[in-house]
Amino acid sequence: MFMEKRMQKILDKLVRSLQVETDILDANGMIVASSDKSRVGSVGQIIRDVMEEDDKAIFIDNNRTYMKFTADKTLTYFLSMEGTDRVARNYCLLAVSLLEAQLKNSLQKLDKEEVMRRIILNQLDELELRELVSDYKLELAMPRCVYLVRTRGMEADSVYQMLLKAFPRNQGDILVLVDGMTVSLIKDISDDVDEDELIQLGAAIDETIENETSYKAYIGIGGIKENLFQLKESYEEASLAIEVGKIYSTSKRIYKYSNLLLERFLYEVPLHLCERYSKGLFIKEYKKLLSDEMLRTIDKFFENSLNLSETSRQLFIHRNTLVYRLDKIQKVMGLDLRNFHQAVTFKIMMMLMDRYAWEG
Repeated sequence: MFMEKRMQKILDKLVRSLQVETDILDANGMIVASSDKSRVGSVGQIIRDVMEEDDKAIFIDNNRTYMKFTADKTLTYFLSMEGTDRVARNYCLLAVSLLEAQLKNSLQKLDKEEVMRRIILNQLDELELRELVSDYKLELAMPRCVYLVRTRGMEADSVYQMLLKAFPRNQGDILVLVDGMTVSLIKDISDDVDEDELIQLGAAIDETIENETSYKAYIGIGGIKENLFQLKESYEEASLAIEVGKIYSTSKRIYKYSNLLLERFLYEVPLHLCERYSKGLFIKEYKKLLSDEMLRTIDKFFENSLNLSETSRQLFIHRNTLVYRLDKIQKVMGLDLRNFHQAVTFKIMMMLMDRYAWEG
């Protein structure tokens, strides 16, 4: 995000002089900076020839001139400029040279947040990481975990600014703007912190965003890692937790990687096997039985470890009503959910169906 913002500032100055429609695209073809800011975030065109060639090779396609360039050792971008004549090609060379020079200068002045962003995104090799640890006086061997906050319909920069104001952070905590939809909190775990406290912090972040904006956030919590070299793994875990949790835990929005062992296992099951093992749930009799009310009853029964009394109390129904519903499932499906083995069988079947319904 730092890089793209810097590119936009450089491009704004450049376009005022050149007066030529210009885009900068990332390796996925997304426009990350443009002379027309309304185009940022949309998908542009990258011709295959440009992808495969060395930096600063010029290609012409669809009345545009393209050039590949490197903004950092690990980041490749593409300049796309309107026009195909010699003037356009010269402008393209000039723009790329200016971008590379000014970006190189910017990279020598990275702030701590951008350094941490590059660490969690695995954009630094070991030597670079050690140099930055020394330059920025970062604690290399300190337990940390990564929180990811993703919102729908709200720019991450607004969430970032809100969380900066709302949460006093420990000296070792760092808030990072990852991309246009994602904010990361890199949490210092140097003090003794139990699992409940990690979940409570996620709940506080979620509540703050919802109360301030009415938008809902998805929050993933990665595992605790002992040093900066491993921190990228916590980021990947937090990202996977959101991806998996949105499929299997739709009633929740805070997902802790270590609490999703079964969900992560089933997420690896090929889609065609999900269809094969869950298709029995789609027959007419089962679909009629598994109403929203029945599914809420089953979820609550599982949440309460198959405890009849506690489940009926939380659902505000008589114990006999709950027994009647469970008997009905047993009669139609042949599964007694009061039996642990059969309850697990049912749970897995439903989770496979959720996966197939999500991606099928």
